[in-house]
Amino acid sequence: ARGKKIFNEREDVACLRCHAVKGSGGNVGPDLAGIATRQTRDYLLVSILDPNKQIAPGFENIVVTLKSGTAVAGLVKHEDKFELVINSPEDGGDVKIKKDEIVRREASLSSMPEGAGKMLTKFDLRDLIEYLATLK
Repeated sequence: ARGKKIFNEREDVACLRCHAVKGSGGNVGPDLAGIATRQTRDYLLVSILDPNKQIAPGFENIVVTLKSGTAVAGLVKHEDKFELVINSPEDGGDVKIKKDEIVRREASLSSMPEGAGKMLTKFDLRDLIEYLATLK
């Protein structure tokens, strides 16, 4: 219950602003419904303390430079052998890019702020992880 309260109500860490649980919350980060069936407590802890260490698929921020000199930045939405699809707010949504047009590709930082774990006491962090571990 304490961890759920932190997730839902703590303005300083703002979990619910970016993450949803069962459709309630933000969509900047992954929906955490079912996270306990997909990830371990250790993974969750590392994700909070060092959000750039492992970024969930579909939430990788990148910048690609094309042969034309144009740069496109956003979230990787889909990628296969021939094409990359980036959701780029600056370019009005999904941008399809042929891979042979890419000159440079650079990973950006996670949209989850560094230091979120430092805003929590050890007990708060424990409670938050335990709450997330109930999301099956």
